[in-house]
Amino acid sequence: MSAVKQLFVSPLNLVLKALGVDVMHFWALLNAKLKIDFRRPPNSFQSGGKKQTLIKQLFIYAFLGLMIVFSLFRVNDLMLQLSVFFGFLIVFEGTILLTEFTSVLFDENDNQILLPRPVSSRTLLAVRLVHVLVYMSNIAFALSLPFTFYLVIFQGWIALPFVVGVLLCAWFTLILAVGFYMSLSKLVSAQRFKDVLNYFQIALAVVIMASYQLVPHYMEDANVGSFMFKEVWWAYLLPSVWFAGFTQLMSGAGSQMHLILTLITLVAVIAGSFLLIRALSSGFTAILSESGNAAPKTVKPLEVRSEKSWRNKVLSLLCVSELEKTGWRFAMRHVKSDRKLKQQVYPMFAYSLIMVVAFLRPDFNDLSGFVNELASSSKYLMFVVTGFFGTIGISVIPYTDTPKAAWIYDMTATSKKYHIQSGAVKAMLFTFYLPLQLFYLIPIIWIWGIDVLPVVILGSALTAILSVLLVRMQNNPLPFSQAREMVNKGEQTLRMFLGMFLIGVLIGLVYLISLAHIGISIALCVLLPFIFSLSYRSIRKR
Repeated sequence: MSAVKQLFVSPLNLVLKALGVDVMHFWALLNAKLKIDFRRPPNSFQSGGKKQTLIKQLFIYAFLGLMIVFSLFRVNDLMLQLSVFFGFLIVFEGTILLTEFTSVLFDENDNQILLPRPVSSRTLLAVRLVHVLVYMSNIAFALSLPFTFYLVIFQGWIALPFVVGVLLCAWFTLILAVGFYMSLSKLVSAQRFKDVLNYFQIALAVVIMASYQLVPHYMEDANVGSFMFKEVWWAYLLPSVWFAGFTQLMSGAGSQMHLILTLITLVAVIAGSFLLIRALSSGFTAILSESGNAAPKTVKPLEVRSEKSWRNKVLSLLCVSELEKTGWRFAMRHVKSDRKLKQQVYPMFAYSLIMVVAFLRPDFNDLSGFVNELASSSKYLMFVVTGFFGTIGISVIPYTDTPKAAWIYDMTATSKKYHIQSGAVKAMLFTFYLPLQLFYLIPIIWIWGIDVLPVVILGSALTAILSVLLVRMQNNPLPFSQAREMVNKGEQTLRMFLGMFLIGVLIGLVYLISLAHIGISIALCVLLPFIFSLSYRSIRKR
């Protein structure tokens, strides 16, 4: 067994030395990291706790890969099939890298052990890359396993070079993403690096979400079986086409185009590896050290506010007690400083707009005709339904990475501690939900006119009231008092489904009200402040 292991390790050691990596340090650190990994549960499936194993995750990824095979089965051109699959693989692997493994790449937990040691930046970066590659390769193989069987059955031994292409694709995706990270670190300071990276992750998550939702909607009526791969100049710019050409050439059925694509693949992978580890890795140690020891920002105490500030006037108008004002300020302070909370809340604005487009499916070739047809319908309620995304902030404010300070709630000498929760809920609705609804009023008034405003206001307000009542019905914990991994529990998923179901019922009732006389909608709108007051009182009186 040792001789077999040496047979595989020796060529890799030569590559590592060529990249400027200390081989002894590399293997010692990599072995330690892999051993530690299997002593804690994986991040992506916290709902199963420690019983959730990597094997179970891979089965789920394989099932997803099977769904892709069913989609590609309608395509008759092999080159197009391979290009689409590698495109899916790059997008999915990139998504997993963003959501799961960015924290692994820039993990600060072992700084006190590693940074004082004589370990070079190249070695540290190489260890992190290979560490992530181990898991990304497993995911890539699981995703591609059904398609591999499909190729074995219908294409023969082309499946073997396809598997090699999958591994190269996983490595290319990794060096592409990390190469962007390291290039970004050259443009901003190490202290601001994670903030900039956080906003980039949010933007990319929105783009991926839009692709998943909109592309299938606009392609479902297309005759996919007639699609054929065409040799056009811009195809040489697509990485997915490179790996498809590599697979075709390695199977022995390639052409001159496939030879060119194979050369591009090898140059991109090899040159990218050398550029990343030898040139861009120079500041990797600085990123780990400075971002982990960034000086804390000087902030004013929560109670220090100018009496003439408009924010203070808003708080005095909307909050019924000083504790409620404190809960508002406490929530907003976390929104500004908690990166993970931003990743959960900020994309919801874009998700809401994406779902509107997915539901309405506008015809951009005849936009005026589409608007005229829309004006004669009741689809303005879709804006109210998707506006529910603006209330997501309420469901995430109980969770934080540092819940140890929650003992202060039990030590407070007051029976009104749930005023803090009421104030935090108001802050989330005022900061996220209200701006989204005001934004949607623009297209609603433009398309349907002001006659539908009472119904829209009624639906939006009742949605907000329902989100407040759900806090009481579900006995949500106090703000930032629970560990963040609790948010992925199965119970939380059931609560989300309950909320969506109730919103659907609520919008159905609003639609029935819209069929009646408009005076009923106006009368109900007059009662909304009283209903809001009762809903918040239900939280404060817990």
